[in-house]
Amino acid sequence: MRPILAMAAAAILWSTGGLLIKVISLDAVSLAAWRSAIATVTLFVLARFRGHRLGVQSRASSWVAAIAYANVLLFFVWATKLTTAANAIFLQYTAPLYLLLLEPALLKTRLQARDFGYVCVALAGLFLFFTGRMDTGDRIGNLVALASGVFFAVFALAIRVRHDDAEARWNAVAYGNAVLCIGIAAFEIATRATIAWPTKVSEVAGIVYLGVVQIGFAYALFAYAISKLSALESTLVGMIEPILNPLWVFLGTGERPTPWAILGATFIVGSIVTRTAMARRGSGREAGYDAPAPS
Repeated sequence: MRPILAMAAAAILWSTGGLLIKVISLDAVSLAAWRSAIATVTLFVLARFRGHRLGVQSRASSWVAAIAYANVLLFFVWATKLTTAANAIFLQYTAPLYLLLLEPALLKTRLQARDFGYVCVALAGLFLFFTGRMDTGDRIGNLVALASGVFFAVFALAIRVRHDDAEARWNAVAYGNAVLCIGIAAFEIATRATIAWPTKVSEVAGIVYLGVVQIGFAYALFAYAISKLSALESTLVGMIEPILNPLWVFLGTGERPTPWAILGATFIVGSIVTRTAMARRGSGREAGYDAPAPS
């Protein structure tokens, strides 16, 4: 398969998560736990086929990446349940904004003057999501989606510490799903709460799809593509995900993003794509955001 087609297929599969999260009746924590349990098994099996050895890591950066990714998974499901799918996915895509600010401090890279312009544009887009009348669920959901974006940036940063090593990335994604399952199980035991079980065959099928296809197979496609594509190519093709995610939800449930959210999304996506293109054109250093894992 051609790398661009593989990346497009991965982004399309990732984009289907929002609709299923919306229509499956389980609460966010239960749904995230079941999805990640299935994804963990799938990722470890697929890793063996690709020749990756997913041993227990000793590096702190590997566990930082895994824990950050576990939070991405949980917070994205939670945000999608609380607010619109468009808000959840596009506010998560503010991750490059935080990455721009964190990299100079932690990886000793240079923050160029023009980067402040991209940050300001993305911030303007971010604030548009909080414009207009919102109920409590939307407000909390937007904040949870922002937290998902922060954890996404931490995940990407921890992976970059390992120089974007493919095996380290597989480890972080696989163990991130496992960490989420273990964390939820520990919380349930400590609080004597219970994880809800799906009661319909259609919901069981939906959860299996989320774990096996939307996370597992989609990540395998992404891992193949990212090793062969430039940062600009992966960023541009990866933008299929946030565009299609709210479209599937609209077609499936009739949910519409607000005009302010659409305008804010335009600002955020525009700043990410422009910054990636200019970084490659200006210095040859591909400092783009490569959508490092499904959520």
